[in-house]
This record gives sequence, C-alpha cells and structure tokens, in this order.
Amino acid sequence: MTPASRRRLSPRLLPAPLRPGPVAAALLVAFGALACARRPDDPVLLLLRTILKRGDRVVLVRAFDPQSSRVAAVIDSAAGKPELRLYEQNGTGKYALVHTVQQGDSFKNLAVEDVDGDGKDEIVTTWEGGHLEIIEVIAQGADHAYRPIFQNAGRQVEKRYDPAGLVEFWITSRTYDEGPGQPPAYATTVYRLSSGKYVEAARK
Repeated sequence: MTPASRRRLSPRLLPAPLRPGPVAAALLVAFGALACARRPDDPVLLLLRTILKRGDRVVLVRAFDPQSSRVAAVIDSAAGKPELRLYEQNGTGKYALVHTVQQGDSFKNLAVEDVDGDGKDEIVTTWEGGHLEIIEVIAQGADHAYRPIFQNAGRQVEKRYDPAGLVEFWITSRTYDEGPGQPPAYATTVYRLSSGKYVEAARK
C-alpha cells in the first residue's frame, strides 16, 4: 500500500468552550455548525450529552466508522489537562469508556492510519509538553484492548514512509553536546518497524 492510497480521516476540531447552563444548551454552543448539521438523535451527540460536565471544553470528537460504534473524544476540563477518551458501543447500543490517555500539557492532533501494514488502523496522537512534541501510537489487540505500540518525544517529530510504505518516525532532540558559546546541538533518531515493533534504526 502506497502513502497516496492510504485512507486519511481528518479530525473535526471543536474549539468553542462549554458555558454554564443546561447540557443541551451547552452542546449547541460547543458544536455550532456541527450540531446543526447532525441529527438530534445522532449517537455521537447523545454520547457527549452523557459525558460532558459543566466547564468541559470539547477539543476534538470523531467517529471511526459510519455507524459511530467507535468514537474518540478529547475533552479539556477546567480541573485538569486534555484527555483522550475512546468509547465503544456494546451489544445494547450504549457506549462504554474503553481507553483514556493524557500526555503533556496540550493536545495537538489525531490521525487514523495503518502504520504497520497489518491491515488494521492504528490511532496516532500528538501532544505538546513544554518544549517537546509527544507522539503515541495506539493499537487495538486481538483481545480488543487498546495499548500503545510506540511512544516518544522530541523537539520535532516527523512521520515519514519507508520504501514499503510503512510509517517510520524521525525524532529530533537536543543533545547538549555543544561547547561554550556554541549554538544548541541537535540530532535525529529514526524509529522503524522491526518484527512488529518500533526500534531505533542503526546509525550509518
């Protein structure tokens, strides 16, 4: 599979904060055009009505399939840092919280892509903390549990593709090898797939 043929789904960014008042009114403020474009009985909106608390801010929400059986939501609460929450519908159609992630100080992006060529999509999230960019790749195992298969941080994180079309990560970090009066020194480390795991590539 080539990079151009990969399916990429852009997240919907929902930056407007919730305001005091009934949850239904708060949702209209938070979603604006999204709330108007979707049906009132849309399962994603129904889910958010049950999980949002006063003062919460919806940073991102997206469904992973047309049926909205799997949903990711990034919620920024007044009491803490942004949190990624993954929900799945059970047999009765109700949503259950199956995974949560908190990284750094702020959420940056979420993408869904088959990074390792196994035919299943992984969730690639990026966060920011201090001067660092943090990346985490989350996969769903055979037991349906979500686990990180790669996590790292640096001053700059780049996602690239090897000749086979698999994702590799180029992470640039400061080495602090500079001498007195010299500019900061940086080095880039490449992480590639090997036997199903991301490992540091040998330096040439």
